[in-house]
Formats: sequence, C-alpha cells, structure tokens
Amino acid sequence: MRAVSAPQRPHVPIESWPDALEATVASACTLLRTVIVLRETGSTQDHARAAGIPVGTLVTAWRQSAGRGRLGRAWEDTHAAGVAVTFALPDDAPESLAMRSAVATARAVRSFLPGDACGIKWPNDIVVDGRKIAGILVERTAGLALVGIGINVGQESFHADIDAHATSLARLGVHTDRLAVLDALARSVDIAFQEPIESIYRTYCTLDRLTGRSCAFNTPDGSVTGMVRSVDPRLGIQVETASGVLFLPSATTSVVPAHAGSRYGGADVTR
Repeated sequence: MRAVSAPQRPHVPIESWPDALEATVASACTLLRTVIVLRETGSTQDHARAAGIPVGTLVTAWRQSAGRGRLGRAWEDTHAAGVAVTFALPDDAPESLAMRSAVATARAVRSFLPGDACGIKWPNDIVVDGRKIAGILVERTAGLALVGIGINVGQESFHADIDAHATSLARLGVHTDRLAVLDALARSVDIAFQEPIESIYRTYCTLDRLTGRSCAFNTPDGSVTGMVRSVDPRLGIQVETASGVLFLPSATTSVVPAHAGSRYGGADVTR
C-alpha cells in the first residue's frame, strides 16, 4: 500500500513541542496530564524510570539515541525521523497492557494512512503490508506501566540489515511532522487506556495481521515453527505445525525476531 505523496513538511522546532503537546493534553485527554520534552536522551523509557514520573505523564524526545527492547534488543537511532515516547499509565494485567498499547498505536498510525493494510502482528508490533512501522515496549514497575512507543515517520531508508522488514510513513508516501504523530498518539493512548477491555479486544482481533502467516516462536519447550491459525490476545495463539496443532499461551510465548530484528526493537511486555 502506498498513500498519495505530498510535499515534505518542514520540522516543527522542538521549542514548539511542549506548548503544543500540553494544549493537546489539556483539551483532549483525561488520563494524561503532564508533558516532558527532552532535546536528546538515550531512552525515553530509561528517563521515565529514573525520574520516577507519576501516572499520566508523557515523556518524549527530539532524538533518542539508544532506545531498547527486552533481551538486549536495541532500537535504531533515528535522529529526527522517528517518534520516541514513553507514557506512564495505570498498571494492569500484561495481556491488557499489550492489547491497549497495540490498539492505541495502530489507531494513531492508521489515522495517517488510507486503506486497511496497517494492523497488529501479535503481540503488539504494528505492521503495514508485513513491514514493521512501530514497536512497543511495556515495563511494569512501582505500581504503574511504562509504555514505550517508537513510530517510524520520516525515514526514507533503513540500515541494510533491517531495510526489507521496516517501513515508515514517508516510505508510504505520507509526509507529516513528528509532532502531528505525537499528537495523534497521545489522544489515542488516552482513549485506549480508558476504553472497556471488551471493545479493545474486538478491535485488536479486527486488526490482527498474524493469522495465516508462518512464524517461529520461542516457548519453554523450545522453538516452534508453523502457520498461525488463530490469535487470541488474552490467551495465546494456535499454530499448525508438522506434528499437529499446538496452543501457545501468551504468558510464555514470544515471536522469534526476523533476521537482524534486534536492531529494530521488539514488542514485549515485561511481567
């Protein structure tokens, strides 16, 4: 899928970000209350944890140089081309956090794209035509959840070892400023983390893009490879393997990253 191309918009300067995001929080959000904008940080997730921010806080940066995922996975330094943000939100069950964060991010990305190609690759990667456009890391700590979200906005290319697996709004013909994406994401997160869980579940199932794909999974009993027959984000997935259909629980299963996926980050919930 490719959207209609538009002229590249100039960057909104970082000096304008705090007032703009605070206006969004004040006028459109009821859960989010506080905005922290950094010129540069290693990781918005690490900054949020070290600062001990309270529930309702949004931490973003003009540049994130050392974003991270679980198991030592690193996110590329995207300079001024991507969105990097952490939301401090009420703690919840891991499956609920994964569903809400995925639905919120997918809705925000979809608001910039025509068609229906954008969806969720279980548990909470956001993909367009099979290529990853956004990654999510959720960490539970001190009675709250730190939801870290990275969205590819202005990248025209990626490092060679992930280029075939990644995409961005710019690559899809959508040229917009990162502040507009942050605005849409903040609104979407605020809604999704207060929406009834059954509504979130139904939306997640509608946006599922893993069913019907062949994947490899890590489980306590070793690697499992097969065709995904169904996804239930609350419970787990059914996978058709050479030896039969297996049910893999959400709590103990993770997707094996694509080749060199460690450079792109992961979509995980730390329990």
